[in-house]
Amino acid sequence: MSEVLDRIKEMHKEILEAQKKKKDLSQVIKDGFAQYTEYKDITEEMNKLRERRKQIELQVRQEYSSEYTQLEDISTDIKDSKTVLSDLIWNELMKNNTVEVTDEWENKYVPQVTVILKKER
Repeated sequence: MSEVLDRIKEMHKEILEAQKKKKDLSQVIKDGFAQYTEYKDITEEMNKLRERRKQIELQVRQEYSSEYTQLEDISTDIKDSKTVLSDLIWNELMKNNTVEVTDEWENKYVPQVTVILKKER
């Protein structure tokens, strides 16, 4: 196996170990909060306020249903356009072409590629 693949596996192992440590530390902190009754009371009050906020949001959503529908349609259009744009940029990059976009304020935008590892199922 190549040195690069060995390093990838080692780094992945280190990340998994760090994530476990992070989870353990988070649990210790959560247990610390559980010791304070005032914290529990405030949390319960916040939950009541969140529920009231949800009721108000539902009321506003009903009153402005057409605006919400338009907003969802526009959001879907933007997401679809970004997907098409990404595909177009990928095609250009695969042809070894440079891609650069300039906006109305002369700001330049260049593609940024990110790779993540995902558990195979």
